[in-house]
Amino acid sequence: MTDRVLFIPLVFFSAYLLKHLRVLRAEHSDVFVNYVIYFSLPALTLDLAREMEPTRESIGVVITAWSAVFLGIAISYLAGKGLRLSPLTLRTFILLSAFGNTAFLGYPFAWAYFGEGGFIYAVLYDQIGSFFAVITVGLLVAVGRIDLREILTFPPLIALVLGILTRNYNFPGFLESFLDVAGNSLIPAVLFALGLRFSLKDVARSSFYPIFVISIKMIAVPVIVSVVVTTLALTQMPFKVAILQSAMPPMVMAGILAIKYGLDVPLAVSSITLGILVSFFTVPLIMSLLAQVP
Repeated sequence: MTDRVLFIPLVFFSAYLLKHLRVLRAEHSDVFVNYVIYFSLPALTLDLAREMEPTRESIGVVITAWSAVFLGIAISYLAGKGLRLSPLTLRTFILLSAFGNTAFLGYPFAWAYFGEGGFIYAVLYDQIGSFFAVITVGLLVAVGRIDLREILTFPPLIALVLGILTRNYNFPGFLESFLDVAGNSLIPAVLFALGLRFSLKDVARSSFYPIFVISIKMIAVPVIVSVVVTTLALTQMPFKVAILQSAMPPMVMAGILAIKYGLDVPLAVSSITLGILVSFFTVPLIMSLLAQVP
C-alpha cells in the first residue's frame, strides 16, 4: 500500500522539479489538463462506466458527495460570517471550502488505496457529485447563474452517459485495448499537471483565511461525513472511497471560477496550493483511521 501511495508525491514533485530546472513551464500544464479532460479521462470513464451497475452503493456515493458539498457550504458560510468577510471574499471562501479536488487528486488517491474496484466510485463521486455541483451550485455562488452548456458539453460527462448506455454491448477488441491504454495514462498526466502548477511562493503568501478553508474542507467535512457514514453502518468499500473523496483539498475548478468572475483570487490560489501540499499528510492519516473500521 505504501508503494502505491508514494508514487503520487514522486510524480507530483518530479514535475515541479522539471519546472524549477526550466525544462518545462507552469503554462505547459494546460496541455496535460486538456489531455486529461478531452482524452484520458473520457476514455477511462467510458471503460469503467460500462461495468457499473446502479446499486445501493453507487447511489449512496452520489448522495454522500452532494451532502459533503452542502455541508461545506453551510459550515463555510457560518464561518465566513463570523470572520466578517467581504462579499467577494465570502463567495470565494465558500467555493474553496465546499468543492474538493476529487478528480485531479481524488483519482490518484482512490487508485492508490482501492485499485480499479474503488476507482469507479471515485469517478461517480466526482462526475455526478462534485462536478455537477460545482458547475451548478458553484456557478450560482460565483456569479448567480447556471451554465447548462458547460454541463452538457463536458467530455467526461458525455463519456459517462455513453458508458451507461452501452453497458450491454461488447466493444471490438481493438477498442477495448485503446480505452485501457488511454485510461491508464490518466493518473500520471493529472499529477504532472498539478506539479507544474505548484508554487512554494503561493504557499509562503498564504494568510490566515486559507488555513480556515483547509480546516473546513479537509478536516471538518470528512470527519462529519465519516461519523455519519459509520453511524449508519455504511462501512463498505464504496463509502470509504466517498470519505476519501470528501477529504480532498480545494478544487482547481473552484479557483478558476473565482478568477473568471473577479472574486478573491489570492485567497483562491493560496488555498488550492496549500491544500495540495497538506493533502499528502492528511489523506494518509484519514485512510489509516478508516483502515481500523471493519
